[in-house]
Amino acid sequence: MEKEKLVSKKESYSVNVTAGKADSLRKIVTSFTTVRAYDGGFIGISGGMGKVDEKKLEKDAETALTRKIPYPCNLFSDKQSVDETKEIVSPDKFVSTCASLLARIEKELPSCTASNKISLEYSKHEYANSKGADLRYAGNNMTVALSFKDKKSANIMDFFYGSYGNTYNEDDCVGDCKTLGEAFLNKVELPSKALPVAFETGTIPMMLLGDMIAENYCMGAGKLAGKLNQKLFSEKLTLAVKRGLYKNVSERFYDDEGVIDCFYKLINRGEFKGILTNKRSAAMFKFPLSSSAAAPTFDAVPSYGGTGLRVLPTAAKATEIARDFIYVATTSGGDVAPDGKVGLPLQLAYLVKDGKIVGRLPEMNLSANIFELLGDAYLGTAKNDLLRGNVDALDLFDAKVRV
Repeated sequence: MEKEKLVSKKESYSVNVTAGKADSLRKIVTSFTTVRAYDGGFIGISGGMGKVDEKKLEKDAETALTRKIPYPCNLFSDKQSVDETKEIVSPDKFVSTCASLLARIEKELPSCTASNKISLEYSKHEYANSKGADLRYAGNNMTVALSFKDKKSANIMDFFYGSYGNTYNEDDCVGDCKTLGEAFLNKVELPSKALPVAFETGTIPMMLLGDMIAENYCMGAGKLAGKLNQKLFSEKLTLAVKRGLYKNVSERFYDDEGVIDCFYKLINRGEFKGILTNKRSAAMFKFPLSSSAAAPTFDAVPSYGGTGLRVLPTAAKATEIARDFIYVATTSGGDVAPDGKVGLPLQLAYLVKDGKIVGRLPEMNLSANIFELLGDAYLGTAKNDLLRGNVDALDLFDAKVRV
């Protein structure tokens, strides 16, 4: 019998923002422990929250083997420890830091009010197994997630600003909020000429993600069925599982089965090359491990997660790809038809001229084919340099994609 143990500990500080003010602080400390037992081709799982009796969890996991849940035992003996914890903001100064940010935003954007949350999270993760593996990771990130409402608007919220990472610069956040607020209040018409369209990175490629899951692909379901190793997309496009691509974000280097990030390419220079797997699907369908396993709860059988999925950059800055384009800030409710047709409502989009966000465009819809979008229409991916405090990237698509 073999066993593995996962421990996850998080300490988070969250400031609630109401009417532009920091009105409360919540501190949450969570701890989860998972024990998995493997024997005879089956898996038994037990987990607990907070302080646990690990011996009892081991016995419960052994007992759970009687449920006869098929799962291969494929344990590794890697040893690695990474600590990316940084001094972003001291917890004892977190509330005053948030209050300072909100006061400056209120001064710069007097016609809008902010709400939602600002949070600071520290996390520690451990993985060990009976083969001698010992993986440890620690890191922290700060999230600024602010919803803004125009005081003259009847809407619950009008636009959103978000930043996430292990660095924080108040000037950058204030500047970004001012840029978005002033652009939102400045209504502009859609230009007569077609412009490139930019989405937050991954928005379009992730529409195919379900088709890349091993079970779905091998059942012949989805738009990619039977197309492995075919050139389906632009030569520029590479989609991979690659943790740590963003230097200013703390991210665990292994998945929930102890598989270390292996730079696994799902799409490599336009060729559909990889399938998302966990240890069970990899063994069942003879695919490589993609370091994509995730346990939806601490006592569940491993499934799939999106941690580390990245569209690899083709340029340093988005404005190096295009100077004038439509920047889509909010989209939801869209879908992809079996033939690849995409219908996507663009609830909030900004006009970018000469590399600057200048105004808010009317609501519109995007209609295209996903193979067109990720094929000839794909212009590239690069850092979102429209906003100073954002570490994320944008995917840009050619003007022939009509909105």
